[in-house]
Amino acid sequence: MSADTLAVWMDGFASPAGYLSRGNDGNSQFGYAQDYLAANGPPLSLSLPLTDGHYDDIRTRAFFANLLPENTQFQRILEREGLRQGDVIGQLRLFGADCAGSISCLPVGAPPVKMPGELAGDYEPLDDKTIIRIVRDLAELRRLPANVNDPSPVAGVQSKLAVTVMPDGRFALPKPGVRVPTTHILKVPERRHGREARLEEAAALLAASAHLEVSIPEAIKVGDYDALLIERFDRRVEDGIVTRIHQEDFAQALGFPPGLKYQRRGKPGRQFDVEAVLSVLDRTHAPEDARLEFILATLFNLCIGNTDNHAKNHALLYDTGGRPRLAPLYDMLPIRIDNRYTHQLAFNIGQARFFDEMTPEDLSAFLLLCGVEDMTGFVEQAATPFVKSLEAATQPLRSMGLKLFDDLIGRETNWLVELLSATVELRDRDAFIDRAGGGCAFGS
Repeated sequence: MSADTLAVWMDGFASPAGYLSRGNDGNSQFGYAQDYLAANGPPLSLSLPLTDGHYDDIRTRAFFANLLPENTQFQRILEREGLRQGDVIGQLRLFGADCAGSISCLPVGAPPVKMPGELAGDYEPLDDKTIIRIVRDLAELRRLPANVNDPSPVAGVQSKLAVTVMPDGRFALPKPGVRVPTTHILKVPERRHGREARLEEAAALLAASAHLEVSIPEAIKVGDYDALLIERFDRRVEDGIVTRIHQEDFAQALGFPPGLKYQRRGKPGRQFDVEAVLSVLDRTHAPEDARLEFILATLFNLCIGNTDNHAKNHALLYDTGGRPRLAPLYDMLPIRIDNRYTHQLAFNIGQARFFDEMTPEDLSAFLLLCGVEDMTGFVEQAATPFVKSLEAATQPLRSMGLKLFDDLIGRETNWLVELLSATVELRDRDAFIDRAGGGCAFGS
């Protein structure tokens, strides 16, 4: 095979899952290996179901581009190596051994590199000085120190480092040359926006209180810096052994490149809209449960002002032995507090592009599309208990120094209650007023 071909491995299998290649015309393609098909291995993605044929450039590029990070540190490496932004195969030749999840992309003939990790012998603990230096550089320079490599890059734009938390609580990295899984992600906001860590933790705790399945991060201090420690839901730790669980985000499942993670960037038939989400949910192992979870997660994100509910912030886990299941919720922040970003919804609800312009008809259309036919029953049996649980869970926010977040939730939840014509008593709060300008108002 040519130098423009990479073997694609799925962790835990003795032979490649398939081959990623680039033709003379510059287009990429992917095909599953016959041995992998015979072994009944899981598909890499819902967008790449098991088949004897080859997938074309559009579908291939979309899936594999989503394995790569999008942050400034990654861009600096591309510039240093002279790689084009669109050269997915070239980037994976450089980064493919460590790409996100259970997949690795390696030169043809190279042995698999990903393997389970033994906590007792495969990891090197980091001393306090080193971890403070790492967090400082991520907070202030938006990159890792020159002598530190991310052992398990995670797609996304925020500064982060994959780490392992040892049984004694120390942070550790895999020993040099060992491609074992990490157990956590250490996410570091810019120093001037350090309270984002506390807000993301608070949002996750609220989601759990509203009985949603969620990955709950822990806001921590590393030296003088705020950070967020996130336990990975695509890992399993049993008897001191760390293994990977295959997962993919909804952009990958839909065959969309990272640039189409918002509805506004696509076009009818190829956009992240409710119909696209449902096409994924209906291929999970429990479609009806997945639909209800998605509906309540959407209402929750509206209540907390998280308008950044895009395709890469939803994922599937392949740990059921059959169809995938919905991964826990993650990456939730009250974006409406921060006027650095648009407040347009990641996907339209009915015809509404913004929550403020939503009508009862828009919300009813969304619910009906998701399969809710008895609106009154849904409001009484699902929406009202959900809102009451969320309202009760917001009580401690003010004592945590998150009054503005509480005021935002009060305004947004009140609007949702009106749209649903629900009967829920909300406590009085100060008015939340959107702040003009680019400054961050988190936690004030």
